[in-house]
Amino acid sequence: MVALALALLLSTLPDPALSCQGQTDSGESFPTCFDPGTGWVLGTALRVQDGDPALLLRTGILVRVERSSGSKAESQWFDSHRLFLTEAWGGARKGLTFTGYEGLLRRHVDEGNILVSIGRPTGIPFPFDVALSLRAAHLERRVWEGPGWTLETGRVGLLLDPVRTNTEWGWLAVGPAASHALRHGRDGTTHELSPFTSLLLDTGWETRDGRWALRATGLAGWSFDFDGGAHFRARGDVAVEHVLLAVNDAPVSLRLAATGVLGDAGLARRDEAMLSAGLMVRPFGER
Repeated sequence: MVALALALLLSTLPDPALSCQGQTDSGESFPTCFDPGTGWVLGTALRVQDGDPALLLRTGILVRVERSSGSKAESQWFDSHRLFLTEAWGGARKGLTFTGYEGLLRRHVDEGNILVSIGRPTGIPFPFDVALSLRAAHLERRVWEGPGWTLETGRVGLLLDPVRTNTEWGWLAVGPAASHALRHGRDGTTHELSPFTSLLLDTGWETRDGRWALRATGLAGWSFDFDGGAHFRARGDVAVEHVLLAVNDAPVSLRLAATGVLGDAGLARRDEAMLSAGLMVRPFGER
C-alpha cells in the first residue's frame, strides 16, 4: 500500500513552475493548491476493525509553520503541529481516541556537521537533518472493554532524517523514542515506561500542490511496567489523502487509512488491524 501510494504521488508531481491560482470565465481567481498540514479537520469514514464495521467521526486542528533560525548556519525549521485530534466510532466496539498535542519539529541545515571540541575544534560532516517528535495526552477509551482507559501521558522521539529535504513536501525521520503511559482497569492503574527502548518512524510525502499526501508512522520496541514486567509492542499507521474538490476554497478530501497493532491495543494489549475510508473537509486549508 505504501509503495502504491508513493508511485501515485511521484507520478502526480507538478511542474516546478507551479501556479496556485485558477481563473473563472469571468476573470475571478480561486486557489488550486492546498496545504495538507494546515486547517481545521472535520471528517467521517467507514471503519472496519477485525470484521466489525462502524461509522467514525474525526476532528482536529492542524498547524504547519516554516521558519528560519536566523543563525549563520542558515538552518530552516519545518514544524507540524496537531492539536485536539479526536476520533470516535460506534458499532459493536464503541470507542474513542483523543490526542491533546502531536508535533514533528524538523531542522534542515544545508551543510550539516558535528563539532568536536576536544583539543583543536574540528568539524565533521553530518549527513542527516535532525527532528524532534512530541506527543502529549493521548487517551484511548474502549467502551466494549469495560470501565477502563489507557493514557499515554507523553512521548518524545529524537530522530534523524537522511533524506534532508529543504521543503515541507517530504521527510523521513527515524530514531529512538521514550514514553510513559497509564493503563487503568478494574484492578487499578499500572504505569508503563519505555526509556528510549523503542524505535519511532515518521515519514511523509506530498505533491507540491497539496492535492496528494501520504503519511506513515511506526513504533516498535519494549516497554516496562513499574512492577518489573517487560512487553514488546509494535504499531504502524499509514494514510493517503487526495483532494477531490474545494467548496468555497475549503478542500474536500478522500482519506484511506490502515493501522496494524502488535501487543499494544487496549487494556489487554491485543493484536489488531483496522481499515477506514471516508471524506474530510479542511476549512482554511488553502495555500
